[in-house]
Amino acid sequence: MKTLLAVETDSQAQSEFAASDLVMEIKALFVACPNLCGFAVEGLSGLHGDPYPHDGENGFAISQVSFGTPFSCDEAHQVCSLIVSVVSELVAEQPKAYALLRDRTFARTLH
Repeated sequence: MKTLLAVETDSQAQSEFAASDLVMEIKALFVACPNLCGFAVEGLSGLHGDPYPHDGENGFAISQVSFGTPFSCDEAHQVCSLIVSVVSELVAEQPKAYALLRDRTFARTLH
């Protein structure tokens, strides 16, 4: 039987692991899509008839996708599908990642 302290420590470690996974996956997404400037992850609960790419299974939508230079509709759709795929995998592997992703905007960092 685990003590309360052990449970809290396990929970904190899982949250830190989810956050580090999130950072690595989002960075990899921006590396894979050099023209991607940013995007937002929104919960589906506040959206009605949303036109955005989404994963109904995990309850989020991708919105405000921006690119550095104009893309064709097909290229933009491929990048949006990749974002949905990456976010879906993160949430499937780390359920706590949803709380870290929801209602956040992710942008490429330029130095």
